[in-house]
Amino acid sequence: MAVTAKPGRRACFLPDLLDTRGYYLQIASLASMGASPLMNADCASKARVEAFAHALHAELAHRDVTVGIAYINWTDTEMIWGTDAQNVITEVRSQCPRRPARCIRRPLVAERLATAAVRREASVYVPAWLRVVQPVRALFPVVVTRVARTELARLEGHPATDSHRFARSRGEADERLRDG
Repeated sequence: MAVTAKPGRRACFLPDLLDTRGYYLQIASLASMGASPLMNADCASKARVEAFAHALHAELAHRDVTVGIAYINWTDTEMIWGTDAQNVITEVRSQCPRRPARCIRRPLVAERLATAAVRREASVYVPAWLRVVQPVRALFPVVVTRVARTELARLEGHPATDSHRFARSRGEADERLRDG
């Protein structure tokens, strides 16, 4: 079973989830749908989140447990403020089509997640237009690579384009905690 942490031991939430025939909502994002330059760690972790939720959903469906996945785009949080402080990320986001680059207000995200939980939805998309991305997500690597080839070449030499350095960097919220 995918939720087994060690042989013979279940994840700590699983007994209660099974007893209550509950609902488990896993938070993914647009990053789980396709790779994006300079966001390799986020994309990889969100793809793992998505795969975990799909596997758990299949494993627990016969026990009347519902597992949902929330696909959320850029949300107005401290984490996003931290990435926007990276000039190269601001530049890359400026090259995105208008809708994908727009931040979503936190209350809207919270409302939509609460509604999904009440309805025990298998998937929730915030904003709703993300739903239309699902059927074409296999095209992302080709499109992203084509755009990145031009845009990243233009940004070559900028310190933040070292994706390994960016993947290790800490967000603004972490810096506030460390400094405060």
